[in-house]
Amino acid sequence: MTSLSQKLESLVLEMPGVVTVYSSGPSVTRGALELTSGSSSRVQVTGGDQSGSPDRVVVNVGLDAAAQAPVTATAIAAGIRAALPEGAATAIVVRISSVTAQQ
Repeated sequence: MTSLSQKLESLVLEMPGVVTVYSSGPSVTRGALELTSGSSSRVQVTGGDQSGSPDRVVVNVGLDAAAQAPVTATAIAAGIRAALPEGAATAIVVRISSVTAQQ
């Protein structure tokens, strides 16, 4: 699922209002995954079946202060859903971790 998590991270970073993506798991867990898989994606993709549909996708984002958090979170979830195989029953969790003013 490494390439999927990297693809989803890129997709989320391109969304209007998104300033950054934070790690979705503890630093120790993320570090271990980077060492074993070579992945440095901050989007957590877990479980899955043979069709390539993960059980769960978790993404933590930082938004620009001008972005509307509920609208942006809904757009992020819709973008992730569109990137998954059709009919995927994946739980998508979007967390707004910070809102910052761009200068």
